[in-house]
Amino acid sequence: MPSKLKDPVQFWQELNQRRVVRAITVYIAAAFAILQAIDIIFPRIGFPAWAVTAAIIVLAAGLVVVIIVTWIYDITPEGIKKTDDKTFKEAETEAVPGYRLSDWNASATQSDDEVISYSGPVYSHLLIKEKKKGKIYNYSSMVVVVAVMILFMFSSANTVPFSKRDWVVITDFENLTGDPLFDRSLYTAFTLTANQSSHINILPRSRMMEVLARMEKRDLQLIDEFAGREIAMREGISIYVVPGINRIGNRYSISARIHDSKTGDLLRTQILSAESEDEILSKIGHLSRKIRRDLGESRYRIVTQDKPLKKVTTSSMEALRLYSMGIDYHLMSDFELARDYYSHALKIDTGFVAAKASLGNILLERFDVEKGRELLNEAVRSVDRLTERERLGILAFHAVNVLNDIEKGIEYTKMRINLYPDDITARNNLGYYYQREGRYEEALKEYKEVVRKFPDMALTYGGIMWIYLELEGNIDSAMVWARNMVRDNPDNVWSYINLGTACMSADSLISAEKYFRKAMELNPEYILNLYRLAHTLRLQGKNSDAIRILERIPEISSDEISAYYDIGVNFQAMGNKGEAMKYFTSFRDQILKVWMNRWSDEPGTYISLGAVSARLGDMKTSQEMLEKAAGIDSTAHDRFAELLCLQNRIPEAVNQMDLAFRNGYRNISWIKMNPDIYALQADTAFKKLMKKYFN
Repeated sequence: MPSKLKDPVQFWQELNQRRVVRAITVYIAAAFAILQAIDIIFPRIGFPAWAVTAAIIVLAAGLVVVIIVTWIYDITPEGIKKTDDKTFKEAETEAVPGYRLSDWNASATQSDDEVISYSGPVYSHLLIKEKKKGKIYNYSSMVVVVAVMILFMFSSANTVPFSKRDWVVITDFENLTGDPLFDRSLYTAFTLTANQSSHINILPRSRMMEVLARMEKRDLQLIDEFAGREIAMREGISIYVVPGINRIGNRYSISARIHDSKTGDLLRTQILSAESEDEILSKIGHLSRKIRRDLGESRYRIVTQDKPLKKVTTSSMEALRLYSMGIDYHLMSDFELARDYYSHALKIDTGFVAAKASLGNILLERFDVEKGRELLNEAVRSVDRLTERERLGILAFHAVNVLNDIEKGIEYTKMRINLYPDDITARNNLGYYYQREGRYEEALKEYKEVVRKFPDMALTYGGIMWIYLELEGNIDSAMVWARNMVRDNPDNVWSYINLGTACMSADSLISAEKYFRKAMELNPEYILNLYRLAHTLRLQGKNSDAIRILERIPEISSDEISAYYDIGVNFQAMGNKGEAMKYFTSFRDQILKVWMNRWSDEPGTYISLGAVSARLGDMKTSQEMLEKAAGIDSTAHDRFAELLCLQNRIPEAVNQMDLAFRNGYRNISWIKMNPDIYALQADTAFKKLMKKYFN
């Protein structure tokens, strides 16, 4: 090649002159089209995964051949000829044919090739035309290349029957290595990286455990292929994935099988190898991306929604195992064991952000508020290391529970929902945050969206009932949704508690008793239900039956001293003053002994002491307790009304209830159950208030 071509610009022009650039663009466009076809067709006809890789290698090698051949040879009308090694200028002049002048005679020193005109108008026109053709060809080729690349990056390549935002069940890993280190850690890693996708929805572990409970398999430790398929079928999910790991010598084989839930048929398999234990996490991430691709997610989405596993979790497999155990115990509400496992994981890897956040969460809510806040503050400083779903979740929790900034928590949760529209945890949390802000209609909208997707979400149904019965006092809506909950959750104790409470609020006491008894059949030791059943029996005048129910409560939990007060109320209603005074005295003694030590700064402690003092006939102490409670919280008007009723100061009690209603108090169920304001039910002024605030 001439020395002049050392100039990059001249070299590029030489490539153009020799048609190399044109050949490259055409070849790349064709190669991308072929790859796209391969990506779609090969998996469907059962070719192994390495066949796609082999095709890529062959096409890449072909590009090198095309470049060499195009540089050396020209395609001419006479066929393929070797390109002469000319200077850049000579090559340029021969790019377009010259045109001989008809009246020119060659001299003895000039050859016919030299007698060529390049300045005539005919030649200029043809030169421009030829250059335009070349540009159009080159630009068209580039457009084709770009279009095929866009198609390659953004198109889906479903090899299984799966649509965007469908749900999938992922079972526990089939651990054939015999090493317990992989039992739960790899499931956590695999689902964590797969959950970065907004194309697929993975059924959460908590949901799978709820389904197992309905299947009466609460003690099932391993969700294997058979359990995974049954969960998928019960939830109406068409696809389930069975990941696995095996060891062959010092190498590991990591796989994932996609199955059809209805038939159990194998639809797709991906297998990767890891040379050592240190490579396993990176291979898990690669395996997750392949499965996401099989389920139709575009390469662009995968690239933009994927962070390396070692970055978002930990490089320590043992720390990951302990963290996974913590998650399991957290879901089972064994908070002490969950705390211990999170702590151990964090000791092994002090930079494990997810473990730090989870430990901070459980400490703040259950054990040590200050230590929990400290850990959450540390986690937030490193939150960018997490997946986007985790990052926004932790930021929202931190904003609400550490910064006490619910609006910020709402903002983060909305961002999470925008990325993951079917994230039921985020939607449920958003509903709860709206509820705390008093934005009940917005809260109900989020709650109802959750139960629309998952009708058996009892916790979310509870949020709906909480708003209708305790925050809005909307009995009609409460009745409708309570019946919906029974329909969708017929084996859940809360379904019947909520329906019973709605019936009681509507003064349908016989129906309320029926549903509370049904709840007691499902769970004989559910204390809240026993209290509500006892209140229903009392309101029907069945005081002896109410007492028998209430006597069971201290046997279940010795801390439930309120049962003594309610027993005393029933004996008092029966005219048995001696028994009533005995239970009231026991209740008062327990308040002085226990509650005053634990909750001496709570107005409820003094309200309760004032109530039992009034029941015992000590009105002076009752009034002192009323003043003490008002000094702590002057806005507890509904509680003040209780004491005023017991002190037989009915007009003042009505005034306090009016103030409570003006401040938004709407707990219709407790208004109907509360024995301490029972005297108000017959008062004309109170009836007018109820009609004013409750239609």
